[in-house]
Amino acid sequence: MLDKLLKFSANEKDFISEETIELLEPYLTVKAPDGQELFTPKVAANASKALEGLCTWAAAMSDYHKQSKIVKPKLLMLEQRTIQLGEAEAKLSAASAELEEVNALKASLRKKFDAQMASKNALQEQAQKTKRKMD
Repeated sequence: MLDKLLKFSANEKDFISEETIELLEPYLTVKAPDGQELFTPKVAANASKALEGLCTWAAAMSDYHKQSKIVKPKLLMLEQRTIQLGEAEAKLSAASAELEEVNALKASLRKKFDAQMASKNALQEQAQKTKRKMD
């Protein structure tokens, strides 16, 4: 058992089964007839320091498993939303580039329109002068 505990890696804590936690739960919650909890690091320290560490570790793994059931779905959702955000930012970037092109074309057309209107106004003014001279 000690060899298995020494080889227990940080990644393995994510693969602790529900059944293992259910089997561990009675030991974690056992109480003396006077109501005092028996599976605590303080009580385990009376037997040995190694048992104190094992008690702390087992309780931490149980707590981690319970909390990870809450956090894992949220992490998965966060990952999905991050992907969606990346896609949305890519679309936004493409739309912004297209908007810049359209604005550049609009500015070019506005400039051409203003030049043509100035030419038209100059021709109308010249036509008015010519008409006045003819009258």
